[in-house]
Amino acid sequence: MRARYFAMLLAAAGPAVAGKPAKPARPPAPPIEQRAASDDERSSFDDYFRQKMLAESRGARPVPPLFAPEFDIQRQRGKAWQVVARVDSAPRHSAVDLCRQIRSSFVYDAKAPREGRWTGSAQPPSWHVWLAQPRTICTAAPHTVLMDQALPPEDVVALLRQYPELLSRARLLFAGNSQCIRQRALPFTLRAIGPAAPAAGAPVMFSLEFESDRDTIARVAVRKHRGEYAAWNVSCD
Repeated sequence: MRARYFAMLLAAAGPAVAGKPAKPARPPAPPIEQRAASDDERSSFDDYFRQKMLAESRGARPVPPLFAPEFDIQRQRGKAWQVVARVDSAPRHSAVDLCRQIRSSFVYDAKAPREGRWTGSAQPPSWHVWLAQPRTICTAAPHTVLMDQALPPEDVVALLRQYPELLSRARLLFAGNSQCIRQRALPFTLRAIGPAAPAAGAPVMFSLEFESDRDTIARVAVRKHRGEYAAWNVSCD
């Protein structure tokens, strides 16, 4: 009888006992689709960029880029394609022992008139740098590092030379960060050098951004003190 009595009470309570209904699961974001540039998009950009170089040369012979443009074309399923073309300038010295290329981006609008389909990106051109080889001119490098243009070139040169040692010391800091500990032993490639907020009494700090072979990101905050650089903190995505 007692068991039947409690069963009746539970049935009467209904949803109140069961609790609030679970919230419906958020639908996953639509997958990102990618594709190669079409012949029309490539020829359209070639025409646009040729006219742009002629206008900027002001009568002088324009110097064409060393490499063909790279296209980044993607969309979320069901939406319009976003088409971006990127062009690198010829390598040149940015400072002693430092080479750079300037990467410019251009956006395509398929609905615009043919002569006005390409426009410069809202983002400013980016600088990509590497160490110059002794007694040689700057030539294209297989790997470059994105550089914040506000940084002093001498600091960038020093960080490009010392980043393997800085990363090695930063691995000790990975163990103290729950987001980084699993990445401690992964191989990393330096991708970017930028400024960081002052910390630990040091007015000058830098951020080294590394990408692992598993597409994860680790950022190492570097403290500069009396001309020496030290890994100070880490964060990971």
